[in-house]
Amino acid sequence: MQKYTKIQKATLFLIITYLFWELSVWYWSRSQPPEGGAIIRVDLIIIYPVLLVLILVSAFQYFKK
Repeated sequence: MQKYTKIQKATLFLIITYLFWELSVWYWSRSQPPEGGAIIRVDLIIIYPVLLVLILVSAFQYFKK
């Protein structure tokens, strides 16, 4: 069995945290009034690049071994 690196553990934690975040934002957006305007997701500008880099590094570490 292969040991996981700290980066791989952090990536898994961040993915799970991201899923909970998306679920909570989805529930929040459903509670907004329809005439309230458009919902702009500025948080995704930070979340997506960080997730992408961590997933790429983790995959490289996993397949390198």
